[in-house]
Amino acid sequence: MHRLTKMGLCLSILAAAAAAPACGGKKNPDDPTAKASPDAGDDDEENGDGGAENAAKKDACNGFDIGNLEDLLAKSDCEVPDARPETVDNPDMKGKLEVTLTASPTRVIPGGKVDLLVTFANKTAEPLPLSFRIDPLARFETEAYDAKKKRVDVPSSSPPPPPKGHTPPPPAEPKVARVTVAPNGSARVRVPWEAVKMKWAPDKVRGTAVERGYPRVPAGNLPKGKYTVKVVTPLIGVYEGGDHEVSAPALEIEVGQ
Repeated sequence: MHRLTKMGLCLSILAAAAAAPACGGKKNPDDPTAKASPDAGDDDEENGDGGAENAAKKDACNGFDIGNLEDLLAKSDCEVPDARPETVDNPDMKGKLEVTLTASPTRVIPGGKVDLLVTFANKTAEPLPLSFRIDPLARFETEAYDAKKKRVDVPSSSPPPPPKGHTPPPPAEPKVARVTVAPNGSARVRVPWEAVKMKWAPDKVRGTAVERGYPRVPAGNLPKGKYTVKVVTPLIGVYEGGDHEVSAPALEIEVGQ
C-alpha cells in the first residue's frame, strides 16, 4: 500500500478514537489530556452521606417509647434552627395529645418526697411533633397549692436584693427544641417533689441560672392536708386556656401520716 494511504488511514482511526465519548464519564486511558467527568454514582454516594447524617439527627429526636424526654431535649440535634418560642403556632391538640401527671406515692408524710411522672401521649395514628422552650435547657418546674388555691411552696414575702456587688449575667436566649412521638407512642419525664415549705436563699444567687428565678431552699415541712401539685412543663405550640391545662398538668397529693 502507498505510504500516504497508510498515513491517512492511521490519522482517521486516531481522530475517531479521540472523538468517541468515554463510557460512564470515566477518563479515556488512551488520552492523557482528557479530564474525567464525575460519575453519577459518586454524586449519589456523596449526597447519600449527607442524607444519612440528616436522617440520623432526625431519628435521634423521634421515638415510640421516649422515657428520657428531658435528656433528649438537651441534645443539639433536636434544636430547631432559627426558631423562637413566640413564633411557634398554637394549634388545637384536643384528641391528638394527652398530657397527664401521675405520682408514686400519692400520699406522703410531711417533708416526704414524691416521684412525679409527666406523660405526653400521641393519641393519633400519625407522628406527632412536639415543641419545647429551651433556655438553654428544658425546665420542668413544680408548683404546690393548698385548698384555698394559695401557693405554698414559695415564701410569702418578696425576694430580697441580691448580694452586694453581684451583677447577674444576661439570661440565655430562648430557643425551640422539637421531638416527634410515633403513632400511639408517648414521651415521659420524671420530676421530684418534696412536701416542704421554702425560703429565699440569697447565698445561692451566685451560681444559679437567671432563668430559674431567685433560688429557694427548704424551710420546714408542709402541714397535713391535700395539695394540688402542678408540673409546669416547657411545652409550647398548643392551644390551651388560662390554667394551662395542657402544658401544666396537675394532680392532688395528700400530706399526712
